[in-house]
Amino acid sequence: MKSNNLYKPIVLIAGMVIMLCVGILYMWSVFQPHVVSFHGWSSSDVAMTSALMIAFFVAGNITGGLLQERVHPRVTALAGCIMFSLGMFLTSLISSKSPYMIYVTYSLLSGFGCGLSYCIVLAVLQKWYSARMGFVTGLSVSFFGLSVVLLTPITQSLLNSVGVPITFRTLSVIFLVLTAAAALFMKNPDKEYYYSEITKVIPPDNIKQFKPSQMLKSPSYYYILFSAFTSSAGYLLLVPFITTLAAARGMSETMGLFSVMSTGVANAMGRILAPLVSDRLGRTRAAIVCAFIASAACAVMIFARGAAFVVGIFFIAFAYGGTSGINPVITTELFGARHSGANYGLVLISIGASSIVFGKIAAVVGAEGNFSTALLLCSLVCLVPVPLMLLLRKRCKRLGKDI
Repeated sequence: MKSNNLYKPIVLIAGMVIMLCVGILYMWSVFQPHVVSFHGWSSSDVAMTSALMIAFFVAGNITGGLLQERVHPRVTALAGCIMFSLGMFLTSLISSKSPYMIYVTYSLLSGFGCGLSYCIVLAVLQKWYSARMGFVTGLSVSFFGLSVVLLTPITQSLLNSVGVPITFRTLSVIFLVLTAAAALFMKNPDKEYYYSEITKVIPPDNIKQFKPSQMLKSPSYYYILFSAFTSSAGYLLLVPFITTLAAARGMSETMGLFSVMSTGVANAMGRILAPLVSDRLGRTRAAIVCAFIASAACAVMIFARGAAFVVGIFFIAFAYGGTSGINPVITTELFGARHSGANYGLVLISIGASSIVFGKIAAVVGAEGNFSTALLLCSLVCLVPVPLMLLLRKRCKRLGKDI
């Protein structure tokens, strides 16, 4: 037991390193203008890059979850980190004649590898810190969001000084070294240690480990699934086009980049604060608060310029980060930690579907430059989680759980 306590912070630090590195994929809005300009493409040529990346990120999560019980987490995490870095490196080699290849390198390879790594880190840390699940989930996914804040100025400086190919190559090598080293420390705690921790917060009689097939038969899963699908609408619509929309509204490039960086701060804050608040307020209540924040922020963004633009973007990203931090906790608490990787991967199908649906909407409105109608729609869609979370709370109470 003592050796477990000594290894615990090492696993946490290693997980944070991986999350910080692979989170750079969410910076496509920083890469996009430079990639398009360098290759002489139009924005429409690569409009689905971010949406497809999220879809393959989800696929990586599901795959990692299915492998969780069969393959040592160290092996799966290492495979994901290598695939992520390889995709970044191959992006630097794309020919200007083949814009679709970025969907293969950046979206598929890096996106899938990112999801694989993300899933394993989250599942391993939740097992080590099962008595403080809200804390560790929020902390780990906040580092994933914090990547945008810390790496945007570095990436922007590299893009301006050495260009697109060298930037991708440099980042890929650095990330490979850091993430591969960190992946070597990924391992699950002893079962006895996990059980001793989880029983501190959940009575032994209430501990049930749902297999994915069992979870799919539960109405609770579908409440979480459709809540996640709708809550991410505004974020997935706007994030790939932040700098483009800022320029269209007369804002400087600096303000546009500041808006991008603010999403990283907000995303990270939401991911760590919402799960912590939910420890006291309740998971469903915290998710409802995030839904109202997202809806109001989308409404503000219909006309926002200047400081209001930055504030609106900030709160959309905060709400997205908040629900991203709460959903894995809800999933694990309702369906158990043993199959949490696969179970949460099935919840993340909603984000993959949402990224495709709202990615296509974003591609259309982005080409036209008129986001007003789409933002009004998102403002309404972001409220859908409210009744769903109320239904989930009511169902859980009937089953003897307060969530």
